[in-house]
Order: sequence, then C-alpha cells, then structure tokens
Amino acid sequence: ASLQSLNILHCNKLFSRWPMGGAPMANPFPASLRELYITGESSMRSMALLSNLTSLTHLSLVDCENLTVDGFNPLITVNLKEFEVWNDRGNSIAVDLLSEVARSKSMHAGSFQLERLSVDSILAALVAPICSDLSATLHKLQFHGDEQANGFTEEQENALHLLTSLQKLEFTSCKVLQSLPQGLHRLSSLKELKVHRCPELRWLPEEGFPTSLQVLTLWGGSAEQKEQAEKLKEVYPTLRVDYH
Repeated sequence: ASLQSLNILHCNKLFSRWPMGGAPMANPFPASLRELYITGESSMRSMALLSNLTSLTHLSLVDCENLTVDGFNPLITVNLKEFEVWNDRGNSIAVDLLSEVARSKSMHAGSFQLERLSVDSILAALVAPICSDLSATLHKLQFHGDEQANGFTEEQENALHLLTSLQKLEFTSCKVLQSLPQGLHRLSSLKELKVHRCPELRWLPEEGFPTSLQVLTLWGGSAEQKEQAEKLKEVYPTLRVDYH
C-alpha cells in the first residue's frame, strides 16, 4: 500500500544532507501522500521538497524556521482541506506562499476546497483574491503568532467579509493586536470566536457580534478583556462567554 500520512516532529536535521540546489531536485516524499505534518524542522529550507505532492488534503508546516518559498508549486494546494503554516520564531513565509497561490491559475479552476486555514500573518490571509476564492468553503480561520498587526485596514475588513461560510475565527498569540475587526457583526455564519494570549487587545468590536455567534472565548488576556467579557454576558444573554 502507498504511504498516505506522515508526521515529522522535531527531527531537526532530517534534510541536512538532502540536495536542494540541483535541478531537477529529487523529492523526498511519495506523491501518494495525502496528509503531511512537519513541526520544528530547521533543516527544511525549500518548498521545492514538496513540489510533487499534488494529492495533499492536509498540510501543516509549523516552526520550520529556515523554510523559504523557493520552488513552491501552487498545485499542491488544489486539493487541500486544511493548510497550516506558522512559525513562532518570527520568519513567516505565509505572505509569500498565499501570494503565489493567489497569482496561480490553480486556485481559480473551481477545485479549491480549503476548509481550515491557520497562518501567522493577518496580512497574508486577509486579501480580496484569497478570501473571494475561499468564500464558499472556508469554515475555520486561525491567526497564530502574528507579531506585526495591531489592527485591521479597511481592505482587510472588506476581505474578511467575503468569507461568508466562516464559522470559527481564532486569534492566538497575536502579541501587538489591539482590536478585533470592527465588522465582525457582518459575518452571518460565525459561530465561535476565540482570542488566546493577545495581551494588548483592549477593544472588542463597537458594532458588536453577529447574532449567529454562540461561543466567545477570551483566554490569557488583559483586565480590560475580562471587564468587557462581563458586560457581554448582559448584552448577549444567549452567548456563552468563557474567560480564563
């Protein structure tokens, strides 16, 4: 049987002797792979290593601190249902990756079916070309470890509103984020909002939340967040507000 799923966790030197400069470059993984999870692999330096994996449905690249977009094949995203790419060590390739996807024709072929997206850059995901193509399929969007964004531009707000199927929205360890999107109330499918370890967040949306929202979780935040959470329980009696 062909290999379908592979999880690589903190091997560190797995690709240290793998030739990455030649052309054509040999691919280390079989094209049969449908799920690939790589965490803490500092020796992974090129997306070309994955260029033959066009059957992937799940791809996770976490804390691969030296990874670059070099050799990226946008076709590996065509069948993805879940895509996770973030780096706690500050070197984000999410902007470059999603820009390449947006520019490619593969995304506009009608087969793009991403349901869950987790990235370390608000700037990378909240752009109109990406969000319009994910409008019908994306159910969960997570921002993990964004260290740049302190708020949302008008363009980013408008892009977010294109995600009409979005049910879960999460902000985790966005260290300088001061406010949530003001247009959250327009996300009519949103059921769950989570804010974890965003210490600078001071203001929840002035326009409130969509009536569809069922659960709001605020974890590891500021005193202001706790105070606002208590008020929300009065304003939205049917909303479950969890504060830790």
